[in-house]
Amino acid sequence: MYGYKCTLQTDTEVITYIIDYLNRKKGLTLEEVCSVIAAPFWTTIENKPQKEREQLEFLRNAFESQLINGPFSIIVGFEGGIMALNDRLKLRSMVVGEKGDMVYIASEEAAIRIVQNDLDRVWSPKGGEGVIFRLEKKELLPQ
Repeated sequence: MYGYKCTLQTDTEVITYIIDYLNRKKGLTLEEVCSVIAAPFWTTIENKPQKEREQLEFLRNAFESQLINGPFSIIVGFEGGIMALNDRLKLRSMVVGEKGDMVYIASEEAAIRIVQNDLDRVWSPKGGEGVIFRLEKKELLPQ
């Protein structure tokens, strides 16, 4: 579908192609990609402010076949950052930790603490809540 050939026959490959399709081919932001593949429930969308509700309704209707049902937790690297997302029911765990300008993402806090015990902040995003970290571009000044 959409010109992709699944050769590995895994759900990871399908999710990768969905993200590529939505972000690169359709031009959706990573925030919008999260709102498509882990779309809020209709009852949640109904309670959003009008502008946000209209956007979520559009994404949900326009890309309904890209909604991923079932348990998943993904980490996606992109030029300039990283994105993490788990399923909207939070069937798969995901924990995020920060220390200075470092970010740690794992399924369990204990795994993060093995690498960095002294965290500035640690939290578990809600189901379907995308976490996107972007690196700031640092320009080299003339010598």
